[in-house]
This record gives sequence, C-alpha cells and structure tokens, in this order.
Amino acid sequence: MTPGPTRAPVGAAHAATGPARAPARLAARPRAGFAVVLLAALLVALIVFMLAVVAGCATGGQPASAVSVPATQRESSTPAASAPPSAVSSPSAVSSPSATDLQSAAPSPSPIARPPFAASVATLGAARRAAMIRSGSWTPRCPVALDELRLVTLTYWGFDHHAHTGRLIANADATTALVTALRRLYDARFPIRRMVPVDAYGASDERAMEADDTSVFNGRFVAGTTSWSQHAYGRAIDIDPLENPEIKDGKVFPTTARRYVDRTLGLPGMIVAHDAVVRAFATAGWGWGGAWHSLRDYQHFSATGT
Repeated sequence: MTPGPTRAPVGAAHAATGPARAPARLAARPRAGFAVVLLAALLVALIVFMLAVVAGCATGGQPASAVSVPATQRESSTPAASAPPSAVSSPSAVSSPSATDLQSAAPSPSPIARPPFAASVATLGAARRAAMIRSGSWTPRCPVALDELRLVTLTYWGFDHHAHTGRLIANADATTALVTALRRLYDARFPIRRMVPVDAYGASDERAMEADDTSVFNGRFVAGTTSWSQHAYGRAIDIDPLENPEIKDGKVFPTTARRYVDRTLGLPGMIVAHDAVVRAFATAGWGWGGAWHSLRDYQHFSATGT
C-alpha cells in the first residue's frame, strides 16, 4: 500500500500556529488605544461646545463663536450723525446703502430761516430831500412839507423766499400803522417784489408800477383830476402793483398787468378779499381800494380809505 502523508505531531502543530497569533493580538491593542483617544477628544469637543452655548446664552442668546461682525460694521449701524469719522475705516468694510436707506436718512426739507422783522423811522436827510426835489416827487406846492415826512426802513419778504430791506417815504403820522401792517405781512411771508421810493423812477407812477415797486409817498394828483392823491400826503401805499393792478373803465394800470385781471388765479403777490394783507391793514385802520365799486385798485391801501 502506498504510504500516506506524514502527520506532524500534535505538539509540533501547536508550536507552528503559536507564533502566528501573537502579532494579531499586538495589532488590536493600538486600535483600541486610538478609539479611546478619539472618544476622549469627542467628549472634550462636546464639553467645549456646551460651554460655548452656555456663554452665548449669557451674552444674548447667541453663541460666542457666532459674534464675528467686524468693529467697523457694528459702528456703521449707528446713525451717521453720531458715528465718529474713524468708524468706517475703508469703503469695503461697509456695504453700500440702498436708495431707500439714502432717502430715509436724508433730512426733511425745512422752511428757510427767516431773520426777525426790523423797522426804523428817521427824519429825511439832506441827500434824500435833494433826491426827492430832483425827481419831482416833492415840490413846494405839495400838501405836506418835507419836515412832515419820514424815511421808514424795514424788513420785507421777497418773491425769492428771502428777507430784504426796503425803504418808504411816509407821513410821520402814518408810520406806526404802516410798520404794524407790514410786520404782519412779513410774518405771513407775503411776497413783495421791491420797496424803494419813487425817486428811483423819476416820480413816474406808471414806471414804478411796471417795476412792481411798493411805495408810499408821491406828490401827485389823482389820475385825471386836480385833486391830491393820498400818496401826496404820505398816507397811502401801493403794494405789488403788477400783481394787483388798478382797473377803471375797462383799462388796466399798469398796462403790463393784464394777466392779473383774473383775481381767481391765486398767484403769489396777489391781494384778495379777506386775505392776510387786507386783514393787516384793516387792523391798522386803513381801507382797501380793491373793495371800491366805481373802480378796483387792488394795490392801494390808505388811511382814509380813498
């Protein structure tokens, strides 16, 4: 019979397999150590995270790690009026504002600052008297002497929405009423084009009206008569004559004022019944030519009502 394979002794088999198992046990130990280290690291991370959550709750409900806005952005959230110039260190640090932001941040328009009303009354100086005589606004035949007239310097509100200084020649006994009424017009911001004595226009009533000049004294007759006008006494004023023409027998004075015949236009400078101008002069005791029946003189106010 053929001999079978030779078997190794049992002890020899155990000896042969023994060395192969030892390395396997040695390799398992590093894996277990690594797992322990990993587990410990995870526990530490968990503890750190929990501490961060607790700290975040104490500072406003947000984890400390989440508060990472740069200082320039935090400061730029404050109003521009209170932020110091150094708050925005560079344009790239702050996002550009939207059109809505710019509109809401822009200040709302406010009325133009208005200086207080001022007025003074003085006797006529030599230069002023000479100018009046030279222009013909006063002559020796006038019903009042130069000594009875006064120079009134006062503040008025212009069509340009700014305060101006004007000058009027008026009777001494009319200055209080004039200043009182014109103060009310200034407070109401009623616009006046200009306010200079008629000497600037050669004492021409027509030229002064065309220039829209507000004036008081002019030593002249009522147009078409030989009766002295109240202007010759220094007790009447014409205000914005271009916007407030005289209308008589279908004729308009000044002739350039036809646009303003329609009193319903409500344009700046127009005087209408019961408005601030009419009330101001009524309070001072002066009558309005716009209430006359034979003619309408919308620019005219006088102490006698004529």
